[in-house]
Amino acid sequence: MTAEVRFRFDGKVAIVTGAARGVGREIVRGFADAGARVVATDRDGDGLAETCAPHGDGVSAIVADVSTADGAVAIVERARATFGRLDICVNNAAVAPHAGLLEERADVWDRVYAVNCRGTFLMTQAAARAMIAGGRGGRIINFSSGAAQRGAAGGAAYASSRAATETFSRVAAVELAPHDILVNTISPGLIDTQPKPLPADMAKRLAARIPNLPLARPGRPDEVAQLVLFLASDASSYISGAVISIDGASSAGSRFGGVVVDDDTRYDWVTGRTRA
Repeated sequence: MTAEVRFRFDGKVAIVTGAARGVGREIVRGFADAGARVVATDRDGDGLAETCAPHGDGVSAIVADVSTADGAVAIVERARATFGRLDICVNNAAVAPHAGLLEERADVWDRVYAVNCRGTFLMTQAAARAMIAGGRGGRIINFSSGAAQRGAAGGAAYASSRAATETFSRVAAVELAPHDILVNTISPGLIDTQPKPLPADMAKRLAARIPNLPLARPGRPDEVAQLVLFLASDASSYISGAVISIDGASSAGSRFGGVVVDDDTRYDWVTGRTRA
């Protein structure tokens, strides 16, 4: 049996941050194809123009910095001024520079937190205020990362900022629930958004990492976009405060290609196994 799931968002208005490329671009495409009107935003004007070009008047682009209060308010006001309402806010914008702990610079740390944490807070706050004023509830979808669940060299600023986003989103889910605003967090694993062609060192690292993933492949941006559409749809009406992984089981373990062998005789009395 096969099934095809289609979401429709006719009459709904969505904001997507970090929309100039990769996952953000696919989220914009997903909402636009499903009938929503979209405000797409990023600091990269050229990339943003490429994202919006195929979608005509149904997608409005605004170059803005989510890490500033003025930027967040301008994005939300664009949605209200252009399309008359706001139903969905997807806070996808993030930066992920890596450095060794002893080489990490405080100014870079602060910038990572400004975009990943303060930006998510400011956008959530501005979007929630607009949704409450509209009186129709809404959906806020934030982004974390599998990096928030484990220690990895070079990820002190990025990984900890993503963990902070998860906790912030739980608080937001509790406070905004009386207004029928659902807040959830998506935590992707390795998604194929790397630059092409890959720098040599990155290519070497990925070549070593991918075979160990349970599905032996990275995820696709459109697969993440489909999860966003689900969380924005009526199908997720009782999901809030959740952190949902989309990582092909990489947070569960490594790829298995062998045979399970139980050589431990201590529990033969449980299994009833008789050994030669």
